Amino acid sequence: MRFRRLPVRGFSLVEVIIAVGLFAATVAVILALLSPLTRQAAASADSLTALRLPDAVRTELQRMAMAGGFDALAGQTKPMAAPLPATLALVASRDATRVQSLNYLPPSAAGQISREEQFFLIEAWTFNQAPLAFDPTGSLLAVHVRVSWPYFLPDMLSPTQLTDREQVTYAVSLNR
Repeated sequence: MRFRRLPVRGFSLVEVIIAVGLFAATVAVILALLSPLTRQAAASADSLTALRLPDAVRTELQRMAMAGGFDALAGQTKPMAAPLPATLALVASRDATRVQSLNYLPPSAAGQISREEQFFLIEAWTFNQAPLAFDPTGSLLAVHVRVSWPYFLPDMLSPTQLTDREQVTYAVSLNR
């Protein structure tokens, strides 16, 4: 019996060079996109953390109201005006597990957030017009809250400028 040889077909050198070039270009594009996508993912995670802060802020404001008095807490928050005045400031860790006041009734030294861990700056202003304006005879304190980050970056001696921070705002209310 006689066997027939089938012709062996392969890729030409030009086809192999084109395929390797396309593969190399694809890998280069993926590696180039890796760094921006990682930064964007970190920024998204920080935004989601900032959006989870209202309950922790409310808890810290309630702690300060119990410790120093409801009216005293309201006195620490300045009414909103243009430009926004310096007001009650709180800080939070990057994972938002701890929130504390910076200068008004801060927790004991053992429980304070170190400067290196202060990632979110939280500022609270009272509303200046009814129906949300603070009334000392009322039972409600509504505050406008701005959360900005990063407040301190590692190895930085001074806070990040507000123009260089991301921020979200929301309202929080407390009852007597």
